[in-house]
Amino acid sequence: MQFAEIRKTIDLPRMTRYSGDGNFHSDEEAAKKVGLSGAIVQGGQLAGYLSEMMIATFGKRYLESGEIAVSFIKTVKAGETVVTKGEVTETEAGRMHCDVWLENQQGEKVTVGKASVGA
Repeated sequence: MQFAEIRKTIDLPRMTRYSGDGNFHSDEEAAKKVGLSGAIVQGGQLAGYLSEMMIATFGKRYLESGEIAVSFIKTVKAGETVVTKGEVTETEAGRMHCDVWLENQQGEKVTVGKASVGA
């Protein structure tokens, strides 16, 4: 099965729309004050891109029966590009189980997880 690959180039305005102003997810100086080298994308924003891929791939079935759980293994910053990836790993008991992940522009996994949808 071919999963919809969604490519997102992250910028500070997109981060601010998701996370609001003046925090370490949207403001470079606020991030430096808490010891980061710069603003980092909020995890929920990254998980949202994977959910967007699942909706594009499975449509209404995912909206009605989908589940997703992810782990964030590498930070993403403004200026980086991420691409959604996924594959069905198992079908059992009326559900398709999938591995899902985001890769950065270097092909490194930055977010990994499991998703499932009613078959």
